[in-house]
Amino acid sequence: MPDGVVRYGIISTAQIALNRHVPAARTSANSEITAISSRSDARARRAAEEHGIPKWYGTYDELLSDPDLDAVVNPLPNSMHAEWTIKAAEAGKHILCEKPLSVDVAEGRRMVDAANANNVILVEAFTHRWSPHLRKARQLIADGAIGEVTGLDSALRFNVDEPEGNVRFSKELAGGSLMDAGCYAVYAVRFAMSAEPVRAIGFARDSGNWGVDTTFSGLLEFSNGAVAHVGASMEQERRCFLEVSGTDGRIDIPDMFDDGGPIVITRGNDVETESTPAPNRFQVQFDEFSECVLTGKAPEYPPEDGLRNMAAIVALLASARDGATAPVEQI
Repeated sequence: MPDGVVRYGIISTAQIALNRHVPAARTSANSEITAISSRSDARARRAAEEHGIPKWYGTYDELLSDPDLDAVVNPLPNSMHAEWTIKAAEAGKHILCEKPLSVDVAEGRRMVDAANANNVILVEAFTHRWSPHLRKARQLIADGAIGEVTGLDSALRFNVDEPEGNVRFSKELAGGSLMDAGCYAVYAVRFAMSAEPVRAIGFARDSGNWGVDTTFSGLLEFSNGAVAHVGASMEQERRCFLEVSGTDGRIDIPDMFDDGGPIVITRGNDVETESTPAPNRFQVQFDEFSECVLTGKAPEYPPEDGLRNMAAIVALLASARDGATAPVEQI
């Protein structure tokens, strides 16, 4: 790794990689994207030329064989995360894997085992945990600033105008609103509580016989009795928020994806609004991951954190399928 910089390759030309990871790497002092791959040489070359990436490959295997790459970003569809994360680990590449980590807990464990067996770092790419407002909320809750937490509400909702051909609507690619969007809400309530839910209830709507949920609503119960409502939709107006209610007050984050957005703390008639200026959360994620690769530092959020998030998602989906409450596996 020359000059203390981790060299990344991107597995696929997914838009999240081109629109968010590539610009973030340019502003990171210790990260550089030097290669990209696709299932066709023409598509990979076009993406490389448009985004100033030096090398391109017409297959994912070719990218993994590049000896000059230290790590990869895996933004493939959900059902392909495990296969190519395991292959990357076996090729000796560190892996920053887009969320959700896997399609179930057992698959996620295989990914973690492969990373450990090959002495590489694996991290699930949940960028909003780097946002200062979410971290501030977590600290306030831990400090008892709003008393005992009794309820939480979080959701990511948006409207997909053209669902046909969109991977989010594909059962085969493990799409669905909870997997694609609701995973952020599940993560937010777990992160804010610094705890794991123990029981789940879920309700799913499939508006077009897609075989996946297009809107999802669920409840997660924590061991202290607090109940979190988590929501997701691919057919509603955009919202991305976290609200936490306690015996002595409330915390609101109106937009979890607004890196510099406000956090609002309400205690009785006292309403305090704090701005939370922040660098690009994708850049912060690169900075931390690359530091771990370069120095051997353990990630702040290891891949087991992804297994715990997946355990809650699996329980919600099981409840929606079976029409009954479901226990959340404790990891």
